[in-house]
Amino acid sequence: MSELDDLLRQRAEIEARIQEVMAGEVDQLRLEFAELAYKLRELNALPASVASIFTDKAGTFNSYRTMRVKRPA
Repeated sequence: MSELDDLLRQRAEIEARIQEVMAGEVDQLRLEFAELAYKLRELNALPASVASIFTDKAGTFNSYRTMRVKRPA
């Protein structure tokens, strides 16, 4: 049983590491998406249906706030 316990422990560690890496990738993709939406809006190339998602009731466009990511410094 010790070999099985060892393999199960390794599996749990690998799955935890996969989750960490996946979370980092998702955060990076969300930031890239927010930046792309902002750039497309500046070029008036963002579809109106997408622009409305990033626009609040006051008419302010902010893809970073909507995607809940911090704007790079």
